[in-house]
Amino acid sequence: MIIIENSIKNIFKSVFVIIGTIIGAGFASGQEIYTFFNRYGINGLIGICVSIFLMGFIIWKTFNIILKNNINNYHDFISYIMPSKISSNKIAKDSVSNIINIFLLISFNIMVAGFATYFIQELNISKWFGAVIIAVLSFATFSKNIEGVIKINTYLIPTLILLIIFLGIRKINHIDLTNINGESKSIYWLLSSILYASYNSISLIPILISLKKYIVRKNEAKLTSTFTVFIMLILSITIFLLLNLFLSEIERIEIPIIYIANTLGHWFKYLYGIVILIAVFTTAISSGYGFLSNITKNKKIYMICSFSMCAFSILMGQLGFSNLINLLYPIFGYLGVLQIIFLLFK
Repeated sequence: MIIIENSIKNIFKSVFVIIGTIIGAGFASGQEIYTFFNRYGINGLIGICVSIFLMGFIIWKTFNIILKNNINNYHDFISYIMPSKISSNKIAKDSVSNIINIFLLISFNIMVAGFATYFIQELNISKWFGAVIIAVLSFATFSKNIEGVIKINTYLIPTLILLIIFLGIRKINHIDLTNINGESKSIYWLLSSILYASYNSISLIPILISLKKYIVRKNEAKLTSTFTVFIMLILSITIFLLLNLFLSEIERIEIPIIYIANTLGHWFKYLYGIVILIAVFTTAISSGYGFLSNITKNKKIYMICSFSMCAFSILMGQLGFSNLINLLYPIFGYLGVLQIIFLLFK
């Protein structure tokens, strides 16, 4: 009975960490869903399902590979899933690893920039203030290693999920499933959905490897991927439908969901602002931890790199984040497709 109870706890801890890795400033603000799905109308809604199920398969397959082959780090994982001709080439293997690490580092800095941008736009407080806050909180979390990441996500992600669903329920009477606007005839919706799953998989896989000590059986891996898919579908479809209500009004708005929340009153606007800050923080620590665990070998180097990364991110926090999301994430999505192909055919 105790074993079953611990297994259930570990599954849900892992689910919240995974969702915390996927959901970031781009997702919670509506920017990602708008960019990758809303423009394609009803096909965008189908694209969400394709993308989330693909991520669920990636989670399940990755867990099975690391459990079966006792893989403990990302470098070994890449070596295993690559075709033998490529994995035997050190330059090719290192190049793939370096691309992944660069993405994780950029993702961490984008989240810091997003956190800082919210402070200046919504609260009229200096970007430096917001950047310092998230940098300090991130360093404090990193100092506790993966345990810190799990603890933060265990408390914050359920809160974030409830707030998004609550916002959806308040507007559900106005949602018309027969009136979904967009380029419904465009074939690019399928490519867009694959790219969305692809770039998310880049930051997901290092975290999944770190969760190996919590997910130790294949049935636990299956349940973890199933619960993740279920929750992400609810959240993604909710945001998609909310954005569709205001499609003509949010085209040039950097944080569209804040605009929608404001239609229900200022208190709703600031409540959802908390959602965005939570999402930014959880993704920042997931991306940052993935980067640190990939490049460090011992605790001392880990702490030095952690401090340096957080300090540097304060400077990067002075940049805007929406343009970086729209430019860099699709590029890394194309690069991540190669990783998915290796994973699918292994």
